[in-house]
Parts: sequence; C-alpha cells; structure tokens
Amino acid sequence: MSAVPEAADTAPGGAVPAAVGSCPLFGRCGGCSALDRPADDYAEAKRAAVVAALAARGITVPVEPLRRLPFASRRRATFTAVADKAGVRVGYQAARSHEVVDVAACPALDPALAAALPEIRAIGKAAAEAGKARLTATLCSNGIDLAVTREAPKPPKGGKRRGKAPRRRPLMVDAPGILRVTVDGEIAIMREVPAVVFDGVSVPFPPAAFLQASRASETLMVDLVTAAVGDAATVADLFCGLGTFAVPLTRTAKVTAVEIDGPALDALEAGMAHTSGRRGLTAIRRNLMQHPLSPKELNVDAVVFDPPRAGAEAVATSLARSSVPRIVAVSCEPRTLARDLAILVEGGYTITQVVPVDQFVGTDHIEVVATLEGTR
Repeated sequence: MSAVPEAADTAPGGAVPAAVGSCPLFGRCGGCSALDRPADDYAEAKRAAVVAALAARGITVPVEPLRRLPFASRRRATFTAVADKAGVRVGYQAARSHEVVDVAACPALDPALAAALPEIRAIGKAAAEAGKARLTATLCSNGIDLAVTREAPKPPKGGKRRGKAPRRRPLMVDAPGILRVTVDGEIAIMREVPAVVFDGVSVPFPPAAFLQASRASETLMVDLVTAAVGDAATVADLFCGLGTFAVPLTRTAKVTAVEIDGPALDALEAGMAHTSGRRGLTAIRRNLMQHPLSPKELNVDAVVFDPPRAGAEAVATSLARSSVPRIVAVSCEPRTLARDLAILVEGGYTITQVVPVDQFVGTDHIEVVATLEGTR
C-alpha cells in the first residue's frame, strides 16, 4: 500500500486542521491508529491506499472519494480482561503487544454501547478471576449482547499443573442494561433474544456473531449493493452471514444465500420465516473457500460476495469462468480484494465502480465496494 501522506500543519487561513477524532488513550490503546491525522488528509490517504492496492495488481480504474462516517459509531467491540498482582484490567490490547490497556471509556463506540461499558467491565472483572477472559459486546437492534469466554489460569512459571484443572465457579451476573450474557457458550442471563433488523426483518442474533461494524456503514453499503444489483431477478449472496445484503435483496430478487456459519444461517432462515411479500430466499451451508459454487451453479443475474479478510480467491476463479452478468464485491481488505478483482478482470469482467467506505473510523482499515459487469 502507499505511504500515508504527512499531515498538514495548518489549514488555509492558519487554522489547525480538524483531526479525525480524539481519545485520551490514543497511542497506547491498540484500537485507533489514525485519530490525530487531519480529516481531509486521512480520507485521501485511505482512497490512495485502495488505488495503490489495485495498481499493485495491474488495475487502473477510478476510485471514488472515501465515504465518511461518524467516529462514535462502532457497535461491536472485543475486550480483554486480565488479572495480575495489581488487580483486573478490562480493555483493549495495545498495538503489537500482549499488554491490556484498561479502558473505562471509549469514544469510538456507539453511545448506546458506550453507556453499557461500566456493566461490561464489571462482568469482565468477575470473569477474569485469577486468569483471563475475552468479552465480545454487540449492540443489536433491541439491546446489547455480551459473549464471555474465560481462559483457564496458567500454571506457575517453570511448574506443571497436577491433576485436573480447577473447576470454574459459575459467573454471577447482574447486568440490567444487557439483554443477554453467555459465558463459555452457556446462557447466564437472557431478558430477551437479541435481534438485528435488516430492511424491516428481525433476525435473531447468535452470540458473538459477525455484524458490520456500525449501523451507518451497514446502511451505506446496503444502498451501494442494492443499487449495483439493480433489477436482477436472481441473486447469489456468498458469505451471506446473517443476511445484511440477502434480506434487502429479497424485495426484488430471489436470493440464494450461501454461508459456512451454521448458527448464522439458521438465524437468517428463522427471520425470513416470518416475512411476506418478498421474492424468497434459499439458504445453503457450504465452505466457499474450499468448495465455491461452480460456473453451472452460478446461473443467476447477479452475485454479491463479502468474504473474510483473506478474500475469495476460489470464488473469484469460479466466477471468472461463469456467465454472471453483474458482480458486487465487498471487502475489508483492499489487497485481497485487488487480487480477486484481477482474477475477474482476467476472466473478462470490467470494473465499473470502486467505493471506499470508512467503516473503521480512526483506523487504517478500509471497507470497499466494487461493481463489475460481464462482457459475454
């Protein structure tokens, strides 16, 4: 990727340029890495990073300006709770370090999730006991889900644990501001089933399931994807997750939703079971990394794919041999996206739009939505 341009010292007229955001823990916490940059320089650097990633694969196409989003918008966060001689710290791991930075407040979070941080921290301190715990907090449409995973304490340095590991005590949880707390996969509290709403359809939320990082970015990307798909009557949504794109697309298209995550796919089917007036959705559980849909199976008007950070090389290879007229690629890693787009271009597709989205505000991470048209 290209180097980040140096920040300007002053804006026109001598004023100090507005930074992306501010946080007293910036530079220590491993969460945000770019808060101190002037916002305009930051936005151009992100766009330039996408341009550079594409160019490295021999792709030269226009890249639109970064679609900016609010800083205080993250609805998912993973905290680490660790006990040591000084007590229990609950926070984020420092960059390139095992150190846990205690976080009492986080300005990057959606205000509704930030308000629950005292309860999340209290549960983290109880969960860590004499060891360590990981807490994944998600702001759903009806409240907060918290999934806690405890690690067994390590034996003394140079010593060995004899016999069975000590049995963990049940975690006593009192968190009136949290809808559900699961501990080591077991429900500790559930006041109501957490759910996420996509295009008016309520989908039950499995503990710690994947969800786009902010509601604002989800809305923007859904708009980009549905506009790109256009009037396609049949669509395959690959790596569909809970149905972020699949559900809205059923308004106008019959959707085949493919995903390896069984609980996510079950939740999507459960949500769609209570809908009416939509074109319908067929869910398929499949490991697309190892077993992509074949060109024969890709007998649809459009394909949407939103893979993990590793990208979708096998899927792109199969698509490049297909006759799908329109493809929409969504990615959180420009370099693997560029690799996959290069495969599609080599197969005869033309890139018609590339839009970077600032889903991870204050960091160097970038979401990208790219649209391609077939020529055969």
